[in-house]
Amino acid sequence: MKRLIIANWKMNPQTLEEAKKLMVSWQHRLHFVADHVEVVICPPFVFLPSLHHHVAVIKLGAQNMSWIEEGALTGEVSAIQLKHWKVSYVILGHSERRLYLGETDSIVNEKVKLALYHKLTPILCLGGEQGADRDQMQSLVTKQFAACTKDVEDKNLHKIVYVYEPTWAISTMNKSRPETGEHAAEMVDHIYTLLEHRIGKAAKTAKVLYGGTVNKLNVHEYAKFPQIDGALVGAASLDSENFWQIIKEFHRESLHRS
Repeated sequence: MKRLIIANWKMNPQTLEEAKKLMVSWQHRLHFVADHVEVVICPPFVFLPSLHHHVAVIKLGAQNMSWIEEGALTGEVSAIQLKHWKVSYVILGHSERRLYLGETDSIVNEKVKLALYHKLTPILCLGGEQGADRDQMQSLVTKQFAACTKDVEDKNLHKIVYVYEPTWAISTMNKSRPETGEHAAEMVDHIYTLLEHRIGKAAKTAKVLYGGTVNKLNVHEYAKFPQIDGALVGAASLDSENFWQIIKEFHRESLHRS
């Protein structure tokens, strides 16, 4: 199974020219790793119409979507609108939306179900909650997993990409600190266990990633664990060489196991 590397550009860069330059800076090199690594770029919504021409090797993702299909919701973007621009993935439940915008598990759950209905792949972030610490992570992730996948048919659970994303490890948070590979692998195993309780052996066909200040200096901490299927990358994805080194490291580890 291919490793999956997702770039979350958040509210960056500030111009379309910068976005295009960033995307093409390493795009041509992806042919060398495409057999073992899939790369998804999640730019700001406003750049999607101009970047969708580059999806031959790269997949496009969105950073959010509405929980309803259409209507009078100022500032929201629908699943159908995203599909129009060849978006195939969508980040849901990111800790920044939970912490700063009040997004709840029930809202995330509605988004997950709607994304699946429209054949978009949800990237479901687990582990983000204000004040949560390391000792609480298993219970928090268990609670969020149950709430965010409520009423999702078991046959669809493996179609979701799950990301363990502890709040304290995100670079934009105060006093952030990258998590160890051992803890990340332990929590990825825990998410697989939750899946196994629902769908048995089919759980192994799902992807579970780690997110939280992944960069070229620490990526080996995560890529060396076979159960970590890839990474959700924030700030480092805005530096073309930094992001390329992350891709290369996951590719190198995949080759060792193939």
